[in-house]
Amino acid sequence: MPAYKTKAISIRNKPFAEADKLVTLFSRDHGKIRVLAKGARRIPSRFGGRVETFSYADYFLAKGRSLDIVSQCEVLESFQIVRDDPAGLKAGIYFLRLIDAATAEGQPNPELFDLLLTGLCRLKEKTDAPKVVVEFEKAFLRIEGIYREGFDPKYCISDHVGRDIREW
Repeated sequence: MPAYKTKAISIRNKPFAEADKLVTLFSRDHGKIRVLAKGARRIPSRFGGRVETFSYADYFLAKGRSLDIVSQCEVLESFQIVRDDPAGLKAGIYFLRLIDAATAEGQPNPELFDLLLTGLCRLKEKTDAPKVVVEFEKAFLRIEGIYREGFDPKYCISDHVGRDIREW
């Protein structure tokens, strides 16, 4: 089984089968990747907290038939401070949902990865969350090539993604 290594941010995860997790990662080199973390839902799991949403980690992945499988994982940053701050958490989840909705699987986008990592780091520093969100939206629109001066970014993003992802 060929294997590869990548640094990625976990943008979403959900239960899979009896004890596994289906994790969506966003990496600089490979873009959005869906991977399987075997046994991650078990109590004595070696992956349990390492593949949680917001985790920025160094992953060693093995190619599978339909899904890649997490072989090893070393957390570089958990962004626990963002998770503990209500305003930061709301902004961080918005960033992750935006990246997930706007990207296709297997399409590398290093600029978008850097933007996401920078945005989460700014939220970690307890920077004013609404200000960070507006700056993130403008930078996102510039990277996507659809920024229009004078228009509210949230409307351009909703048009680009096809729905308003700010709504829960």
